[in-house]
Amino acid sequence: MKCYWTEQEATLAASMDELLEFFADVKNIGHPTMVFLEHDNGRMLVIGLGSSESVLTFVESDGASFHSVGDTSRSGVLRFWCRDQLDEFMVQMAIPESLAIDAARSFFVSGVMPSNVIWEADW
Repeated sequence: MKCYWTEQEATLAASMDELLEFFADVKNIGHPTMVFLEHDNGRMLVIGLGSSESVLTFVESDGASFHSVGDTSRSGVLRFWCRDQLDEFMVQMAIPESLAIDAARSFFVSGVMPSNVIWEADW
């Protein structure tokens, strides 16, 4: 699986241990960062790391995309570095980082949309 937070920092994770080591490296950056995980089947999972809360985006091989759904009664934004810029994400998308990591582990193994997260289609 191709893993990166910038195109210049791409790595290949051939095992779960390598994926989790990559996650640890990203968390050591010191600020919340969006990570892109590209599966061999053309699907992608984007996960926010480095905060107690995360946001996720799942992209099908045909380009259809979905985002995580957390507590829809909340308002505000979370900020994550995404490639080379600081981006804002609606706090309603936020789920615990530990749940997001579990979703990434599932995606690594199956290559399909993780079932432990509530998803909403993007328009």
